[in-house]
Amino acid sequence: MDNSYSIEVVCLFCDAPLRIEDNKEYQSGDMINCFECKELNDYDSVLDIAKEKGIKLAKDEFEKEINSSLKNLFK
Repeated sequence: MDNSYSIEVVCLFCDAPLRIEDNKEYQSGDMINCFECKELNDYDSVLDIAKEKGIKLAKDEFEKEINSSLKNLFK
């Protein structure tokens, strides 16, 4: 299992990928402007959602690998 993944941080309102302004660093409590719908997104909320997506992706991949290994084990 040597896979790498990337999870996009998306707008809470329109699901467009959020882009950062050049050389700007965000921290907890900051608001990120969506260039598509112009809504402000809470930094912590968009990161929490991205983390949840990453955890789900990792769990799904792990389950797939385990199931594959178990099938091969009992052949």
